[in-house]
Amino acid sequence: MAPLSSAHMIMASPVPFNAPNNSPLVPDGSDFPCKGSPSGSATVNQWPAGSTQSLAFSGTAVHGGGSCQMSVTTDKTPTKDSKWKVIYSIEGGCPANVEGNLNQNGPSYDGTFPFTVPQDLPTGDLTVAWTWFNKIGNREMYMNCASVSVTGGADDASGLDALPDMAIANVNVPGSCGTTKEGADYTFANPGMFGTTVGEGPFMDLCAGTPSQPGVGRSGGGGDSGSDGAAGASSQAPAASDAGSTMPSTFRTVKTVTAPMASVPTNPGGVMAPSACSAAPAPKPTPAQPSQGPDTAYPTAAPAPAPAPAPAPAPAPSPITPHPPAGAAPGSGSSSGTPCSTDGQLVCSPDGTQYGLCNFRKAVMMPVAGGTKCVNGTIAKRGDFTHRNQRTAI
Repeated sequence: MAPLSSAHMIMASPVPFNAPNNSPLVPDGSDFPCKGSPSGSATVNQWPAGSTQSLAFSGTAVHGGGSCQMSVTTDKTPTKDSKWKVIYSIEGGCPANVEGNLNQNGPSYDGTFPFTVPQDLPTGDLTVAWTWFNKIGNREMYMNCASVSVTGGADDASGLDALPDMAIANVNVPGSCGTTKEGADYTFANPGMFGTTVGEGPFMDLCAGTPSQPGVGRSGGGGDSGSDGAAGASSQAPAASDAGSTMPSTFRTVKTVTAPMASVPTNPGGVMAPSACSAAPAPKPTPAQPSQGPDTAYPTAAPAPAPAPAPAPAPAPSPITPHPPAGAAPGSGSSSGTPCSTDGQLVCSPDGTQYGLCNFRKAVMMPVAGGTKCVNGTIAKRGDFTHRNQRTAI
């Protein structure tokens, strides 16, 4: 059986730099950010401004979900002093909205989250980070980074600078707000303008550890990654006088579908999921992912100050159903995927247009970034392989 660490989650798309590393950040912060600087020939993911991209994963240890962010920095080689700005927040249900873990011996989880590349990102080479705060298990922060090339974006970084700071917790670095409490879907004090809510709660402010509501943090930019429980749990909508200085939140709620997972038991055991988290809701929800385009408008509204009958649904986004990509459905027990021999190995399709990370001897294949090709376990620009082949022929 593969070691437990091989089942941890890792960002599969955008394609991360460095060798696949699915471990959480070291608590002392020694490998923050990104578990090290880019090395070798890193894949450069192509991001046209305004385009729809997908956040995808590999692994089975989803730790009951949690909350994630996508953030960018203009530093191609990030350091502890790099400024990370949030472009998308997922509050609850990330990477998957399930109880415990998926079957460690089953197929890798292959759900995705679509998001839009902001038009305000500056044109040029940037670094994007996926960060994840798990719902159950040890108090950890996961982080994978990827190199991206933005085209058709802004001429300067003023729009990027206006975005909120990336949330940091559970690691000892400047800007960290401390250690999170276990057992909740986390909300961010300043999630930014774009995001989605997938989890079913209970919701808790990531840093303050107090009850909160998703998608109601301050919108716009200038956020501090430290604790701000009042903003995360605020029950008041922005005042009219603030309309000129803040941008409306465009969070949307993703409705989940619950159903028994008869074929795949959860896996709360092991060092990453203490028995203290064994109490859970009766039905086990299947992973639910956005199926509509990203960033659907979802204006925040002030909740009633006291319990009252649920109001009639507003004409907001229609119910969203689970939408995993082609391949094995999470928790289905299917053996679909490309056979491989070494867990953690980067696997290439024969034509070089797809790649996958080997996980329990199977690799879920996904398209490579535009303008790149996967050959012999390496992804690089197509021109690099063509040039190399021509020299070999001579």
